[in-house]
Amino acid sequence: MGVIKKFNFLSDNSGISPVVGVLLLLAITVVMAGYLATEVLSYEFTAPSQPVSLTARVETVAIGSAQYKAVRLEHAGGAPLQMSSVKILFNQSEADLSHYKNKSFVIGESLLIGGVESGKSAVLMYPVSASTKKPTRNLLEAGESAELTVIDASNNQILFKKTIYL
Repeated sequence: MGVIKKFNFLSDNSGISPVVGVLLLLAITVVMAGYLATEVLSYEFTAPSQPVSLTARVETVAIGSAQYKAVRLEHAGGAPLQMSSVKILFNQSEADLSHYKNKSFVIGESLLIGGVESGKSAVLMYPVSASTKKPTRNLLEAGESAELTVIDASNNQILFKKTIYL
């Protein structure tokens, strides 16, 4: 009769290596998945802002007995704009919005952009009344063009850009 070899659980190491390898790979995968989920979910996503629809046109404005050309910027749709975070550039000259800094620009409202002193080529004159300063010249002369840009200063996003011709 042959010798029967008794199986010893503690001393027989065959098959242990593959099991340990699989457990290590599984542990590494779980740790990496947890880390990746933590990184991705920790970012704060902001909802995109509602688009704003603005229009601009040249019009003749009467101040007293004089008539001047100016540009009317109108809010035609979308989210209200907080004027404290808006910059309006007319031929790279920034409009003076200090009068409107705590107000919002909503649908149906309009701003009149016109020149009122030689040093300020893009000063807002809205509402136009006899008490406002009179422009020194038309904002646009015949044959001239100008670029009007509206920027959301909070995120440096251009909301409106148009070249205006007279």
